[in-house]
Amino acid sequence: MNDWPKISIVTPSFNQAVFLERTIQSVLSQDYPNLEYIIIDGGSTDGSVDIIKKYAGKLAYWVSEKDNGQTHAINKGFRRASGDIVAWLNSDDEYCPGALKTVARTFMEDKELDVVFGNRLTIDENENILRDDRHTRYTFAALVLYGMIISQPAAFWKRRLLEQFGYLDESMRFAMDYEFFCRIGEHIKTKHVRMHFAKFRRQSSSKTSNIIDVGRAEHRQISEKYLKEACKGWPVKLVILSVFAQRTFWYILQGDGLYVLKGFVRRLLPESLRPQWM
Repeated sequence: MNDWPKISIVTPSFNQAVFLERTIQSVLSQDYPNLEYIIIDGGSTDGSVDIIKKYAGKLAYWVSEKDNGQTHAINKGFRRASGDIVAWLNSDDEYCPGALKTVARTFMEDKELDVVFGNRLTIDENENILRDDRHTRYTFAALVLYGMIISQPAAFWKRRLLEQFGYLDESMRFAMDYEFFCRIGEHIKTKHVRMHFAKFRRQSSSKTSNIIDVGRAEHRQISEKYLKEACKGWPVKLVILSVFAQRTFWYILQGDGLYVLKGFVRRLLPESLRPQWM
């Protein structure tokens, strides 16, 4: 057990009983030997607490009490976390089999790594796969100009980054992950693993579905804040072109050329005509 770094997973939860047990099982079924699993529930009234109690013996900590929203709940969990590596998994998302051990091995192979991230699957309420979301090598410029090139459910980082750069910004309702990655983004060493680490659930009651305009506004505000830093004095359009060429090359090199072609076609289509699987 001592050979494996401790991984702390935080799940914020509020009235997601229909999905919560699947989330919990996806974490515990990893069979990771040095896991610290923390659930922060916001005072659910839909049976979520009964589900959490069912697994209480396998949790490092859990609480159900009123909080100030999702970001506050995640930070509460992070402040309790003691692992070398941390992440959060929302109460309607899931980990893919073998994710935690692969993450741990990747960190163990390179002690200088700050962030490890993989690919993700987008699923619906019934576990049907809507999209295969793949990533490639990370650059700060791509993060700022392209957006979330790191999928939050599939990302893991050293806990010391929270101590060094601060916790999640609780003023953010939606883009707290993007803000955090941009804040630490120019100061980190990352590695992308070409494996699906997580499943992101798209469902009618999720924030992703219900406050898209808020999310876009926050995202735009964050991107504009770091734009100058990302471009380093070069014209924005030139940097965008350079990043596009660079990332296309990397995708092709890792064997995901077809994924790039599909993404290019997707961007040519009006948003209302884009099929979910693209």
